[in-house]
Amino acid sequence: MTRQTSRILIQRACVLTMDAALGDLTEGDVLLEDGRITAVGDQLSAEGAQRIDAAGMILIPGLIDSHTHMWQGPLKGLGAGNWGMADYQKHVFPLREKFGAEDMGDATFAAGVEMLDKGTTTVLDFCHNVMTPAHADQALAAHRRTGQRIVFGYGMLGSHGAPASEQDWRLAQVRELARTLDAKPTSLLRLGIAVGSLEYVGLAAMRREIETGRELGLPMSFHQNPPGQIRELHAAGLLGPDLLPVHANVATDEELAALAACGAGISFTVEGEFGGGRPMSIIGRAHRAGVTPSLGVDIPSRVAMDLFSQMRLTFHVMRAEEALAERLAGRWPLARRPGTPHAQPRHMLEYVTVNAARALGLGECLGRIAPGCIADLVLLRTDPYGMSVGDPAAHVALQASASDVDTVIVGGVVRKRGGELQDMDRAEAAAATRRVRSRVLAQ
Repeated sequence: MTRQTSRILIQRACVLTMDAALGDLTEGDVLLEDGRITAVGDQLSAEGAQRIDAAGMILIPGLIDSHTHMWQGPLKGLGAGNWGMADYQKHVFPLREKFGAEDMGDATFAAGVEMLDKGTTTVLDFCHNVMTPAHADQALAAHRRTGQRIVFGYGMLGSHGAPASEQDWRLAQVRELARTLDAKPTSLLRLGIAVGSLEYVGLAAMRREIETGRELGLPMSFHQNPPGQIRELHAAGLLGPDLLPVHANVATDEELAALAACGAGISFTVEGEFGGGRPMSIIGRAHRAGVTPSLGVDIPSRVAMDLFSQMRLTFHVMRAEEALAERLAGRWPLARRPGTPHAQPRHMLEYVTVNAARALGLGECLGRIAPGCIADLVLLRTDPYGMSVGDPAAHVALQASASDVDTVIVGGVVRKRGGELQDMDRAEAAAATRRVRSRVLAQ
């Protein structure tokens, strides 16, 4: 499939730049050239450019998911009734052992098409199902096929009871991929490391993986579930802005201060965390502490691959946590006071654009609509019922849905227009899902 970048002029959109210097444009134009945004303003001219009339639409940066296991795409619904981690570990996670390399390719392709269709242009694919080198190769081939912007988190976690020596071939493949994959920020496929969980692999193995990642200049991420792990990593000198914790629901204020001091963020997967009974005050505490939150779907086996629903749920979870604190302090009924409520609808859009770009190490060039930034954009329809009154970012976070995604642009290339995918076939993605289910679930 050949993709040519072109000169595109988007006209008359309500532009949410997510850039502090530019702000919002009630009706503005955005010019794209050679995969980058070159101008943002009013009534721009661009001779010979392809024109997109976006009157009545909202233009936002492409949505960025900072933590999803894309291999679970075809397993959607399998974890719907899970009750805590025990159910997940019993019914979903062991299926890693049944996935062949071919299944990894099909599953990753199907998930990528669906996520692009729903406006998610970039994903940190935390691929903790690299059971053989071929598993990684097939997943990477699928990413190349979809053309979604990916940070491929090469999974270091092996099979249950696997020998520690498995780390050797995984790190060897990471080194080879680092040599061959394009590391430029504009590359659609960049390498990262999905570091093994501290409770499974231990500090020594985790240190080796992190040090390898830093030697190679790779972004890294890790699951942070049991208490005290951030403190342990900090004491070991391993925290850094290139190491993204996921979940961290039980992190202490001291640990948040350590993350903030080194410029790190946290990826929250709110639907899975909240539905799994985890404490949720962490998002507001992290935000206030200067630890930038970002959002991810996490487990498609349970959660829809849709960042709009994640924004909406996150807002209401954060507001509920703030209201609970007010009740416990005897301040009831609710009344506004300085600094409360803290969570605002616009914050949710920040979490899946500017914050997520920073979490992936792309904060300088992604997640904003500003000259020089990578041209990853989404146009949202507001018809037939019109845009909300007030802040248009609130419309995106609380009113919009994946069905409103009209146009998706990745690297200056139109991937969806007028609600229709341009160079991908939904039927092909559905067929890939069926193949995985037939082989893995015998359905």
